[in-house]
Amino acid sequence: MPTYLSAKEFIAAVMERYRALQVYSDQGHVITRWTGHDEFICSFQTALGPKGDFRFAFQPPRPYWRLRHTISRYMVGRVRGQAYFASARSGGAMTVETWPDLLIPIAAATGISSGAAHTIGRLLFPEISGWSLAELKRPRLRSPKWVDGVLCYQVTGLRGRRRMSVFVGMHDLLIRKIAARNGSREEIRQALDLETVHPDEFFEAPSGLEYEGRT
Repeated sequence: MPTYLSAKEFIAAVMERYRALQVYSDQGHVITRWTGHDEFICSFQTALGPKGDFRFAFQPPRPYWRLRHTISRYMVGRVRGQAYFASARSGGAMTVETWPDLLIPIAAATGISSGAAHTIGRLLFPEISGWSLAELKRPRLRSPKWVDGVLCYQVTGLRGRRRMSVFVGMHDLLIRKIAARNGSREEIRQALDLETVHPDEFFEAPSGLEYEGRT
């Protein structure tokens, strides 16, 4: 197991690890907590194929608690070089927008997915812009912690003024959890898989009313 001289060196190794992946999948959720102990949970599934195909599906409930039982479905993906953003709100018809690359679809999905779409997209694809782990201010390597049975490196630092902790598996350099230090947000990634190769049709945009996005 390599030894890292600094948190910045470690973060660089994590980012290099993701950029080198050919196959990847996970399942997880983001928990956002507000005052009054109210929680908003957005579940998601990620998959990367060896041809560069990509699929990030997520299901956020309505933020308003009386409508929390109504779930919308979204999917961001790329198959055979064509990117798309698909959405179906609360049981409505599926709409699919197509784009020449993932930049706009990931940006459109970021807020709705409580940031989870951008986390993995930014790590996997160089064309995705925005904040990255390399921009974590005052990064520090802390004592290892167990997350879901996996011993993880722990890196702490600042994103703007927000204190955050990132937990990365010691044996594979893959992120298991990103958490705000004040407990307001946790992004948890589980069932990480670097072996399963999904068929091409798995990455296809869902059927629905399709139209071309802007180029």
